[in-house]
Amino acid sequence: MGVIRRTISSSRSTRKGLFVSVLVLGLVAGACSSDKTATVSGTTVANGTATTAASSGSTTASGSTTASGSTDATGTTTATATTAASTTPAKQVDLHWGLSVSPDTLYAPTYFSTPIGSGLMGLVQDNLLKYTGDGQLLPSAASAWKATSPTTYVYTLRSDLKFSNGTPVTADDVKFSIDLQSDATNASKESALFTNVDNVAVSGQDIIVTLKTPDTLWKFLPSHMGTYIYSKADVTANRASYGTPQHVPLGSGPYMVTEFVADSHVTMVPNPYYWGDKPRFSSIRFDVIPDDQTRLLAMQKGDIDGTFDVPSAAIANWKKAATVNSAPSYVFRGLTIDLTQKPLDDIHVRRALYYATDRTGIAEGLFPGQGKPSSTLNDSSLFSGILPDADVQAGYAAIDIFDFSIDKAKAEMAQSSVPGGFAITINVPDGSKAAGLITQAIKQSWSQIGVNVTLNVMPGGPRFQVILDHAPNLGIQIIGNVPDVPDPMQLLALYYDSAAATKGGNNSSNFKDPAVDALIAKARQSSDPKEAATLALQIQQDAAKQIPIIPILWTDLKFAVRKDWKSGPMNGFSVSNNFVEILTPA
Repeated sequence: MGVIRRTISSSRSTRKGLFVSVLVLGLVAGACSSDKTATVSGTTVANGTATTAASSGSTTASGSTTASGSTDATGTTTATATTAASTTPAKQVDLHWGLSVSPDTLYAPTYFSTPIGSGLMGLVQDNLLKYTGDGQLLPSAASAWKATSPTTYVYTLRSDLKFSNGTPVTADDVKFSIDLQSDATNASKESALFTNVDNVAVSGQDIIVTLKTPDTLWKFLPSHMGTYIYSKADVTANRASYGTPQHVPLGSGPYMVTEFVADSHVTMVPNPYYWGDKPRFSSIRFDVIPDDQTRLLAMQKGDIDGTFDVPSAAIANWKKAATVNSAPSYVFRGLTIDLTQKPLDDIHVRRALYYATDRTGIAEGLFPGQGKPSSTLNDSSLFSGILPDADVQAGYAAIDIFDFSIDKAKAEMAQSSVPGGFAITINVPDGSKAAGLITQAIKQSWSQIGVNVTLNVMPGGPRFQVILDHAPNLGIQIIGNVPDVPDPMQLLALYYDSAAATKGGNNSSNFKDPAVDALIAKARQSSDPKEAATLALQIQQDAAKQIPIIPILWTDLKFAVRKDWKSGPMNGFSVSNNFVEILTPA
């Protein structure tokens, strides 16, 4: 699989491959310039924006999308969607949403970030499929889709799709959009997600995707921000400035961008050519409010209706001003340890460091109400609906854990090659509050066993590039990551596959185990989700014995909404598909 791609809006590291950083807890101000403004007026625009139409539920009595699926005797999966009578809200209202940081761009290949990047882009760009807040994979821009073999998927494009400037969306536009990712010359930040794509072909309204090998990941990628549908003509003519204030993106989703002012705001209005239900809001304004207290004050005064950015330490105050909702986001934070670097190659040293890391204290003390101690890369909720709860619980109980104990840490150090301790430097991305808090806690606790930690605070991009360059002696790296799709194998392949322990790869532990590699390959190519999930549990157990990572915590996404509004289900994947449709104004 390849490289991190997604930034968790808190730490803006750009990942070349799969993930993006994580969701809530960090501030990074974008470049500020008064001339970075694009304005569009009128109902037909040259530079519109589109989004994925997300809905919850596979069948609605009066809504726009009805989907049905079946699996035949050969294992071929087919899903179809039809358009029913449109359901519109009783009235349209304006939405004001607060952001902690400004998006770098509104173009996924150049800004791989969740939720601030995908949350906004997903209101503008459509996908072939959509992933709903209640965990359903449904057709969107595709009227039907099917897997005709373990490596071939066919998507039939709706015939009524138009971009927000009135031009038709064609199968060639979809092919172009996927090729943007799989063609390495485009240098897309999501490119590593598409390394297994062998070919994309067009036949009439059908888009045929052929993979090099079977892959559990691909099933979900057509609902991911990496497969947003763009206008080939518009991108080709404006590639250098695409998605910036100078040229906002054109899309076929429910909304289009009318103004993008860097470090200030983004405004949107309904796309008059959108194929689905009439968008819920008459306008949307995203205001950039970096200061936590100022953002809370805006919520209290009613200047904003909601935000993704609810600081852990201030949740109690936010609950007085708004309804604070929890959404599964599957965010992992922890440390990778270079197993090839002395003295980190010593298992006694790695055990000592693990014992000396107060996972519970960090999770509950520094991230109250949001964090919980982690034991591996995947939050166990990723297995929900795939395996019985009892099997998942047993799989996690079998993972080796070294709970906080300074006495046990000292005992391990006494048996190690460096009983007197050693010095180590950890690079810390300057835009991530979470990384800063975690590494400060580690510096303090590790000092008790003779490990002198120097924290090298540096810009997030160059910090992550150190991992991607994969030079010798990667030492200890603080990581924050979230899977791009609901596939338990994604993070495991990213951090435990030997193929990722190279330049451009995320395996900064340089963990290499032929037996684990074989399990990863088998799971990735399995057509049986239960078999793949069972193998994932085994991989987590086997890797943990060697301590290539020190897991620290998992966090949920906390988002706030006005007390007189209601919100439906959301998760870390559905946020990329028209998230505002879960909101019901008073």
